[in-house]
Amino acid sequence: MSISIERISSSRHNVLYIAFAELLFSITFLIMGIVLWYTLGEQILDVDAVALDLHLFAYFFLGLATMLGISGALNRSRPLVAMFCSMTLAQLIFGLGSGIYCLTILFDDPGDLITAALRHKCATMDHFSKSFCERTPTIKFFTFALFMQVWVIQLIGVYCSQMYLQELIDEEEAVMKEMDYEYDYNYAYYG
Repeated sequence: MSISIERISSSRHNVLYIAFAELLFSITFLIMGIVLWYTLGEQILDVDAVALDLHLFAYFFLGLATMLGISGALNRSRPLVAMFCSMTLAQLIFGLGSGIYCLTILFDDPGDLITAALRHKCATMDHFSKSFCERTPTIKFFTFALFMQVWVIQLIGVYCSQMYLQELIDEEEAVMKEMDYEYDYNYAYYG
């Protein structure tokens, strides 16, 4: 079985591109979460604080997983690529749960009394923080679109890393067969 170098390098590049995209999303979500955490401060509701904490944890974990993917693809390390794949899948499952929770909190209508209290609390904030605090339709759409993009990128990442992992396994098997053939040839020739 012959493995073409172009095929391996292209799947390797796919893993690198996907890992860098996931790292970019991770950094973006972490910065947004930290900015919101510090700007909203005490004016955030308890359910919003839980959603924000889950969000920060999930995307910190994604950032760590992408570092494994990048180093695994650069070093052609099968264990690191396998760990990247499994950590991305685990983060995708956790991210779906926490993302659905965050979106439910964001899209949920808390009622007139809480909405009025939020508007009062958010009146002195900058435009960005105020938009999140008041849950404007633009922020709802923006957040939903970002979550959907991250989930699609993660699905593609799991697929690409599985393809690259299989190609690394096939390459190792081809090398082992070649080494066995050379050993058998030398043994038969000199034996």
